Amino acid sequence: MAEAPVPAPSGSRKKMIALIVVGVLSLVGISVGVTMLLTGGKSDPASAAKAKDSEADDATAKEDGDAEAAAAEEKDAPDDEAAAQGEEGAEKPSAYVSLAPPFVVNFLDEKKRTKFLKAEISLMAKSPKVQAAIKENLPAVRNALVMLFGRQVFEQLMTPDGKEKLRVDALFEVRAVVTKVAGAKTGKGIGDLFFSSLVMQ
Repeated sequence: MAEAPVPAPSGSRKKMIALIVVGVLSLVGISVGVTMLLTGGKSDPASAAKAKDSEADDATAKEDGDAEAAAAEEKDAPDDEAAAQGEEGAEKPSAYVSLAPPFVVNFLDEKKRTKFLKAEISLMAKSPKVQAAIKENLPAVRNALVMLFGRQVFEQLMTPDGKEKLRVDALFEVRAVVTKVAGAKTGKGIGDLFFSSLVMQ
């Protein structure tokens, strides 16, 4: 007597394939997530360079168009400086210049123990000329701020008034450096200084 072959249950085979597909997709998703986490979500350097080049080309084309428009406006504009500035609405908005990387400085407390300060700073510049002056003189600006931070006393900086005084003193130092190298008008073009973070221990 010949035995009839027993058919394999097709439902369990389909479940097995479905579980394998789900498992593979899960592994791919996890590997992509880990890669994004480790790289900070940044794209590869080649595509970033291409995007940067494309943005630079667009900016160059825009600057060429802006330069032609500015030349046409200069022909029509009167020589009076007040008239050249125009109405308040015509003024360009302020922009922020980050003084990256963060400042990390050691300083002392009242008992002469070493403490550390980490500060992330941004400057408000009232014009592109002021932004350029800050960037061109960044080493001198950073040096002045490092020296200022190193002269502080830990206990004085722990109060809100102490932090505000440090902010005002830092703004004075930056304006002094920029005024020295680029002139008083450019120095006054630095509107304000802001701490993005200020950590001490």
